Amino acid sequence: MTLPERFRYAAVAERRDLLRAAAAAGGHPLGDAEWAATGQPAEALELADLMVESAVGALAVPVGIAAGFLIDGREIAVPMATEEPSVIAAATHAARLVRGGGGFTTGGGLPLATVQIFVDGAAGAASRVTAAEPRIREWVDAAVPALVARGGGYRGLRVRALPAGGMLKVEVDLDCRDAMGANKVNTAGEALRPLLERIGGGEVLMSIVTNASRHHLCTARFSCPEGRLARAGRGGAEMAERVVRANAVAAEDPDRAITHNKGIMNGIAAVALATGNDTRAVEAAAHLHAGRSGSYGPLSTYRREDGRLAGELAVPIPLGSAGGAVSVHPGARFGLQVLGNPGARALARIACAVGLAQNLAALTALVGEGIQRGHLRLHARRLAFQAGARGAEVERVAARIAAGRVDEAAAAAALADLRRPGR
Repeated sequence: MTLPERFRYAAVAERRDLLRAAAAAGGHPLGDAEWAATGQPAEALELADLMVESAVGALAVPVGIAAGFLIDGREIAVPMATEEPSVIAAATHAARLVRGGGGFTTGGGLPLATVQIFVDGAAGAASRVTAAEPRIREWVDAAVPALVARGGGYRGLRVRALPAGGMLKVEVDLDCRDAMGANKVNTAGEALRPLLERIGGGEVLMSIVTNASRHHLCTARFSCPEGRLARAGRGGAEMAERVVRANAVAAEDPDRAITHNKGIMNGIAAVALATGNDTRAVEAAAHLHAGRSGSYGPLSTYRREDGRLAGELAVPIPLGSAGGAVSVHPGARFGLQVLGNPGARALARIACAVGLAQNLAALTALVGEGIQRGHLRLHARRLAFQAGARGAEVERVAARIAAGRVDEAAAAAALADLRRPGR
């Protein structure tokens, strides 16, 4: 597809027209249903144009509510944005299980973000830079006065030589309050370039926020009576033992651990997206933490104690509840309002509890009846819709095919039979 040179400079409405014309000219016309799905109301298109380069529309992601979470003694309805059908159902199921054992308790998480500045040819200047910390603090706080006024700003300095490349790594921590903080720390890092070059005697190669996010480490825990876990003809004690063993498999096998952790991130990323946060930063931090020992492993742990299954999740979750997309996007504000407008630390802890719930739901299904039964039941509803079912027809078609062959042909046949005269 060839787009005209003026494409990126056109207004969003004109950009859509240019795109559709170019697609048709290239022999791949855009479908009417697909075109309508991205053509949101004018205000939404204007917002999209503010948020991304060369915007042509907005893609709606389903938002649902995982109800019944008891987190730190407070009942919370959690908004989750995801395209995967089983995620919210699983989180809700696990929330109900854990609620009967007292709910989730959470902790950790600091509102700190870190900028890394790499100074080329200054590996031998570590001590000089460390000694200049008072000046560095002044420069940082001067670069982000609005943040300092809100109680944030400079919080720490680390300096390390990378001798193999003759590079000096300087890390500066900032308290970003309720913002995720990438823009603030990048601003501070850029402001420090000339000072660090004078002190270190080298040249700054680059300055950028790190997504390691180690200060954002959050924890969530639960302790659930084993009897609540009974399912698929297995008693609660047997189920608890199977969950513990499944977690042990993930600890031994990185290929299983990555899927284990993906299930955790199903929940955390859905909360992040529903509140306008950077899901890629959250994913990056989590997977780095999973490999912190040098071997990739599970983010969660489980054990049996006195007739109860205890689970714990520890993972860095860099989220913000102010600034960036969180402040400009009404959908993000909606998610935060549903949660009661938590601060950044509270939001991260909620997401951590949801991640642990998601993991518990996945493990109990895996070691119980298997994962596919629930997946296929929900997938059947999608197939019914694709076949043309609408309204009450969706559930009726889904129920018919869920007990047999779950595919598009079966859905189409079930719908045709349902609509047959006389039925």
